[in-house]
Parts: sequence; C-alpha cells; structure tokens
Amino acid sequence: MDPETDGVDPANPLSPEQTDPVEASAPAPAPAPTDPGTPTQGAPRQATLPQPTITTGGSTTVSAVAGGASAQINGGTETAAYALVSYRVATGAMTATTEFTVNPAPGAAFEYHLIGTGSGYVSRYLRLIHEPGSSTLGAASAAGVVECGALPSGQPTTITLAFDGNARTFDVLIAGARSACTDLPAKTSGPVNGVRLSDSTVQGYGGRVDFSNLALFY
Repeated sequence: MDPETDGVDPANPLSPEQTDPVEASAPAPAPAPTDPGTPTQGAPRQATLPQPTITTGGSTTVSAVAGGASAQINGGTETAAYALVSYRVATGAMTATTEFTVNPAPGAAFEYHLIGTGSGYVSRYLRLIHEPGSSTLGAASAAGVVECGALPSGQPTTITLAFDGNARTFDVLIAGARSACTDLPAKTSGPVNGVRLSDSTVQGYGGRVDFSNLALFY
C-alpha cells in the first residue's frame, strides 16, 4: 500500500486525519518540563503527557486521562466515525521513543502516531497500524506499509516505537522483542511533538481498543 494514502478513505481524501483541524487550530504544544538537577549523560528524559485534545465523529466515543495512564476508544464502523486523541508536547528532540500497552477487542482496529513537525500528513505522523480483523501490527514506512509482527486481540501487548529524526529511521518492538520493522526508512520530520491515538474514517475501522501506560522519552 502507498504510505501517502494508506489509512485514508479514497472517497474522502481530506479525512480528519489529514486535514487535522485540531492540530491546525490548537496552540503550540506544551513545552517539555525542565528536568531538575543534572541528568546522567545520555539518560533519556520522560515527557509529561498533558490532558489530551479529543476530536470525534459519528458514533465513536473516547475516554482518556492526562498523563497517558489510560485511554479507551469505542469506534463506530461507519465512515463518518472517527477519533483523534492527541497528547501534544514540544520535546525539541530529533530522536524519541514512545511506549504503550494496547488491548484491541477482536476485530477492532486502531492507529498510533508519533507526531513530528513536517508540513504534510506523511511528514508529520509516523503511523503504526492495526487493521480491522487483522492479527498483526503494521508500520507506514517511506517504502510502504510493513507488517511488523503478530498483535493478538483480547490481551494487552506492549509496543515500543523508536524514531531517529536525524537518520529518518525507526524501529518497532512488540512485547519487548525486535520485529520485522527494524531500521525502516521514515518520511517523518522532527522534532517530536507528542503522540496520537486514532480511529480512522476508513469503512470498517472501529471497535473497542484499550490503551494504557503511554510514555514518551527523548
């Protein structure tokens, strides 16, 4: 599939994911808090995730809390149904790692985005994709969508996405193990500005997906 259009309804090319009204109208991302003291050389900092900005359409509903401790999307399967749950924080970092635990109900679909600063949809969002009825997790690389590995339904699985904005590459770990998505090319531009959960407008996307333990390190 073409990474420029994958995850977007062909009949609705300017879907909410692409036009991104919340991102366009929202104030600048909250600055990352200054760490107290002097951090150990090379030690990653953990960003404080703010109260998310939530936009929904159709029958999709969302519940989420600040800090990324938990979020739930109950997605409608009609094309008008969608959700965007954005945790925006300006890290100023060209490299970042995000982790989360996800538990999709059988048949449910979702996307998880690392937010960059590119001027277009593809250059702004590095996307992980779990399609309706799929048993795998995919990633939208610069060369196309790659299947990273198995992602079971009905049980929590920890996912790690490590992005290098200088090299424009990324890695995906599933349950702490390396996946087929290792050292893949990305079109996303840094610095990193947060993470986003998404229920796409594509027909058939939806279902209940539980997220927990969202974290962003830089």
